[in-house]
Amino acid sequence: MKKMMTAVALLGLSLPVAAQAMEFQTPGSLGIGRAGVARTTDSYATFINPGGLAFHEKGFSMNLGGGVGVAINATLADNVDKMSKLDTSKLSYDSTGLTAAQSATLAAESTAQAVQALAIIDDVKKNKGELTVSVDAALAFQIRNFGVGVINSTELGAGIGNVDTNNLRTGDTTSAGGATPDAISLANVQQLVLDLNSGVAVPVSADPATPDIANSQSYFSQTQWEAVVQKIKQATGVGVNEAAVLANKVGSQLGAPGTQLAGLTTDQVVSGLSLAADSFSGGALDNNNTTVDLVGISLFEVPIAYGHKFDFGSKGKLGVGAAAKVMRGTVYFQEALLFKDFKDGSSDFTKKVKDSKADSTSFGIDLGALYRLEDVKYIGPVNVGLALKNLNSPKFDGPKDPTTGRTETVKVEPQARLGVGLDPLSWLSIAADMDLTKNKTVLPGRDSQILGGGLEAHFDHWYALWFALRLGAYKNIGESGSKPVITGGFSLGPQYLRFDLNAAVATETGKYDNKSYPNEAKVEFGLSTAFF
Repeated sequence: MKKMMTAVALLGLSLPVAAQAMEFQTPGSLGIGRAGVARTTDSYATFINPGGLAFHEKGFSMNLGGGVGVAINATLADNVDKMSKLDTSKLSYDSTGLTAAQSATLAAESTAQAVQALAIIDDVKKNKGELTVSVDAALAFQIRNFGVGVINSTELGAGIGNVDTNNLRTGDTTSAGGATPDAISLANVQQLVLDLNSGVAVPVSADPATPDIANSQSYFSQTQWEAVVQKIKQATGVGVNEAAVLANKVGSQLGAPGTQLAGLTTDQVVSGLSLAADSFSGGALDNNNTTVDLVGISLFEVPIAYGHKFDFGSKGKLGVGAAAKVMRGTVYFQEALLFKDFKDGSSDFTKKVKDSKADSTSFGIDLGALYRLEDVKYIGPVNVGLALKNLNSPKFDGPKDPTTGRTETVKVEPQARLGVGLDPLSWLSIAADMDLTKNKTVLPGRDSQILGGGLEAHFDHWYALWFALRLGAYKNIGESGSKPVITGGFSLGPQYLRFDLNAAVATETGKYDNKSYPNEAKVEFGLSTAFF
């Protein structure tokens, strides 16, 4: 887990597409299911919904906060770290000038490493996988109907790009083949088996379907070993005894002390062996070009906002607001090779993006409205909010493509969110938000559309301190199969100095080093003050 957390702490990633957005930011609202559009009337309204400034409760308020989160989909981080445990310099070998015994040793070492690498590629091909990191920091001030602040929102991602299924061949780089792919495959695997068997030819089995050579290793179960033997035989055309020798030698090497292991299950290695059996007619595994796309955008915004209230008497009150903001954007993009660029695991993400970024400045326009109907029977005040962000689609320069020399323009797309807030009791608030737009994230093909909400119990006179507890949940309805994320938090302290802590943990788990963990988590802290 250490390597993954290093990536979370340091990751600076990049962006290869021409139109992107970020998740709708609601600082200070994580604990209540990220619902803030209809309940935020202090300085944070500058960022969330400027219409809320029209309903400020104090003449002055200040908020300082930040947070960090990580979301892991499938097994990308796990596979990158597993690959870093292998010796990728031994994915193939050259037997030129070596004795039979030396060739046997190299063949065993190489095949053990290569089969594990193929198992990782097999998993990457099946599950892809992504890693997204978000880092936010904000400082905001509200003076009556005006708000000003600075906020830095960073959304970072890593996802599998191209999965190279053409360059997967293991074995002796000097092995010769025939004119056809089938002949090449047969010659390569026969040479590998010969090397593994110290140059001694393997006798032909009396029964072409059943090996005379017994299972002599303990790494694979008998059932797995038999499946591997038949797969190698069918895929390459070698005799069943040759397939048995290969399976025995690989299993023995994988179970031998000192062999570098990636932490794969035996089922995953069997899958890798199956892929190896299909790959002897292709290019060498050393030349595999499976890529990881490192992507990200960081926005530093300085907004100035104003909210004005219209009183319609018994029909309620309407606050409308706007924010104009200067935006400094940093866009990153880097394409890295899975086999060659992650020697230290996922922490190498940071090293691959430092030289591939672009900074530029733009401006943005946000609008917001908050409608309040006071003293509704049984449910108290009702608040309905609407926030519209980045209506002018701010654009930023991306880094130059190293191949074409062209610079992509990155557009931050508009976002819209609707919120509802109720105060049925003097000590209880209920709120819910929903994104009206499906917001693109830094990873192509992954969208964010959040539906969330929760409740807050607040006690203004508990031992002379202001105390609140929050509980909520949210779900990304923009992605099929997304599971709910549970949130919670608390506030402690009087209004002139209050501390907030909020957190979120996914109900869905993922795999890292073959152990389960929540695949999404976030923590958020804040300090605030309000008076007059």
